[in-house]
Amino acid sequence: MDDTTINLRQLRYFATVIKTGSISGAAHRLGLAQTAISLQIRDLELAVGVSLFKRHSRGVEPTKAGELLYDRYNELERFLQQALKDVRVAGQAVAKPFIIGLTPSHMRLVGADILLSASQRLGSTPVKLVEELSYALIAAVERSELDLAFAYDVEGRTGLVRDAVIEDELLFVTSAAKSKGEGPISFADALQEELFFAGEKGIVPLVRQMAQRLQLDPLIRSDMQSVPAIRARIAEGGASFLPYGTVADGVSRGIFAIRRIERPVPSRTLFMIRRNEEHSPLEDSAVGPFIKEVVQHIWLASRPYATIVDPRFADC
Repeated sequence: MDDTTINLRQLRYFATVIKTGSISGAAHRLGLAQTAISLQIRDLELAVGVSLFKRHSRGVEPTKAGELLYDRYNELERFLQQALKDVRVAGQAVAKPFIIGLTPSHMRLVGADILLSASQRLGSTPVKLVEELSYALIAAVERSELDLAFAYDVEGRTGLVRDAVIEDELLFVTSAAKSKGEGPISFADALQEELFFAGEKGIVPLVRQMAQRLQLDPLIRSDMQSVPAIRARIAEGGASFLPYGTVADGVSRGIFAIRRIERPVPSRTLFMIRRNEEHSPLEDSAVGPFIKEVVQHIWLASRPYATIVDPRFADC
């Protein structure tokens, strides 16, 4: 092979000659003069250093070298077509995902339903769900890692907008084997049991404040490491105050028993939170209805122990 350059035009003309069986046929298909095709084929043969065609009265046919080059050209053509497709895809703007934070209990209850609603409502806009405890979700929103989150125990913070969406009753939860009844239990009677919680945040301050107002002294163990640890302790005979979503699966499987608490009723507020420099997602024609469906999913999964408190989410 000499230093003559091979180009794609020569290869395309060469392949067309093979497909049509003659120089004249290739010239007709390509809309060129026969001499132009002949010159390109000659230059290609000079570049590769071998004859690519056998010429006869009926036209031309490829030599073994020509057949090999034709096969390699077809491979190259397929590669180039795929490369062009890949480049076009890479050049398209990738839709930014809409990221929502959920507590572990809500993720377990309605995560799949939310993703299904997203595919139906938002189409090409991807939705990503992040599962964390409430305090971690709040911090993630502050760091702009989430577009919005649904979390409990959200105090007023500079830089955040919080909307109360659902009021969740706390239920008295025991193992099904230890349950002493199905009807409501008074707050005072529930405090007669040793109660297990994960840390001093969240539910524990609420229980202590309510007990203090009633001049009661609760027996609280707040050294559990996680919600799963609390669930395991309850299954072994312990008790706790928890929202329905935390134990719904265990209740349905007959592991846990729940009783409503009254006089007074302990409850927690679920907030939708976002950064205050962002436009409200409810104002978006596509995202707004989807967010309302998210709230509906959470509420429906927790009925009858939850109440929607924001009228914007009551009818979806």
